[in-house]
Amino acid sequence: MHIWFIMDGNRRWAKQHMLQTFLGHQEGSKRVEEIIEICYNEGVEYCSFWALAKKNIENRSEEELKYLYKLFEEIVEKLLPKLLEKNIKFEWVGNPEILPSHIVELLDTTKEKAKDGTKMTFILTIGYGGQDEIIRGIKNFVKQGGDIDSLDENTFLPFLDTGRFPAPDLIIRTGGDTRLSGYFLYQSEYSEYYFTPTLWPDFKEEEFHKAFETIKGARRMFGK
Repeated sequence: MHIWFIMDGNRRWAKQHMLQTFLGHQEGSKRVEEIIEICYNEGVEYCSFWALAKKNIENRSEEELKYLYKLFEEIVEKLLPKLLEKNIKFEWVGNPEILPSHIVELLDTTKEKAKDGTKMTFILTIGYGGQDEIIRGIKNFVKQGGDIDSLDENTFLPFLDTGRFPAPDLIIRTGGDTRLSGYFLYQSEYSEYYFTPTLWPDFKEEEFHKAFETIKGARRMFGK
């Protein structure tokens, strides 16, 4: 099973609690570690977390981005020993050209260190946009001299950042909005969706299980 999380609501949570924005991001980062643990215990094979969109990078202040990058460094460095201990593989998805070089280096290094995990795969999505991924995939296909006549839905997958992972079974979005915002756009054709008004910093174990129950009872036909 592959569960994808669109983690929305950190800034609104901070505003509701009359706190600075960065404290909302800080609280939200704690949920990532907790939800990874819950997914692991539930036998989930892949769990993906959208941490920062391409459009976030384009539209947010330099000050906020600087804090977010620092927070990502802290999260990844803190998580690595636990990933290794639990035999969890680390992957990341995003456009490396729009990320600071030290973040790309950290993510690549962590990926190498945790490449042999077999119990579960944790995917961090950062600097990602679904349309951007598809455009870059097309460019990659052309650069590699791909045969357009042999191209179909499946042969295009290797040219996508997300193509090496199974399609999502369940996409969970917190924060109240009922849209995907382009998350893993190409592979979500038969995904189940769960939208909750709960803000990400408040998305804890009870909320996870509410979402998880929906996939258990879903009637999934995959076009049949």
